[in-house]
Amino acid sequence: MLYFIFTVDGDWDEYFDRRLSEKERAPDKQKLLGLIDQEIRLASSVIGGRFIHFVHTSPRVRDFFVQPEFMARWKEIESKGGSVGVHCHEDEPGRAYYFDDQARMEAAVGFLAKKLSGGGLKPLAFRGGYMTFSPKTIPILEENGIFLDLSCDPGRFQRHGDVLVSDWRGAPDNFYRMSYDDHRRAGTSNVFEVPLGIYIETQPLLKIWRRARQLEKRKGDVVVSVLAHTYDFTRPRMVLKIKLALNILKRYGTFINARQALDLVAGKA
Repeated sequence: MLYFIFTVDGDWDEYFDRRLSEKERAPDKQKLLGLIDQEIRLASSVIGGRFIHFVHTSPRVRDFFVQPEFMARWKEIESKGGSVGVHCHEDEPGRAYYFDDQARMEAAVGFLAKKLSGGGLKPLAFRGGYMTFSPKTIPILEENGIFLDLSCDPGRFQRHGDVLVSDWRGAPDNFYRMSYDDHRRAGTSNVFEVPLGIYIETQPLLKIWRRARQLEKRKGDVVVSVLAHTYDFTRPRMVLKIKLALNILKRYGTFINARQALDLVAGKA
């Protein structure tokens, strides 16, 4: 059977634009609250609210998204059948990437996980910014009660100049229990990987349809993520594309949240 996890990484356009001043790159609270409200409405109307919003944290805005107005949205997502996750952009886009720095990742993951859980939420999933991941992060996730990772984009190998950003070469294209030694291999850790299956921003609807048909024909249970970003909701045509893509996908598979995904993969892997 085919299962999809619709995920929205909570990033905004200006975060990535190095041409802007620090002030211009700062998130706009009211604008982002409106975009997140759109996410919630769309997910509720199309897939019964079952999705994961990945809450952004980074050196630029460590605690911005745990302000009361945002925490109220995260609680609304959970109340409507969705989930929240931890999305660490431990980076300076285009300059430096700290995903392999264990001390920094311990602080970043621990901070956000505790803030969310302290507010009554249940963060069970993680995704690295730019799909970054290091095996050093696995024990950090376990310590914080996070047992799903959705950073894998099978085959992805990304560098900025001489700096490694993301390496998922050779990773499976279905869920697996991660190895402590190599995040791209099956092993004995308590963290399960759910790889990317559909990237709505970059894939034409025809390709999304074909991919869904291919996945449906595979034997056994298949669990993959479907990726969008909060900044997509600034563009009406992209919002329409997301809605159409989700409607296509639900013809071939079932959308599930983080709790449902963890129960499923833990029982199979």
